[in-house]
Amino acid sequence: MDKPTKKRQSYNTAVVNIISEEFGVSTQFVRQCIRKEKHSLTAETIRNKYHELANPSIKAIENFKNQPI
Repeated sequence: MDKPTKKRQSYNTAVVNIISEEFGVSTQFVRQCIRKEKHSLTAETIRNKYHELANPSIKAIENFKNQPI
């Protein structure tokens, strides 16, 4: 049997939960917006908001990994 080669995308769950509460939508809808499966003004706003909130945490993690001990 062949193993699937497609990796699952992981999202920052704290940011996804905050956005779903802010816009009053489900977390699944937020994930679909981030993957660009939904095409509306709300979906575009959600996508931009996610990247605005998640990018600083991603950069902080990368900086932590690159620091010498």
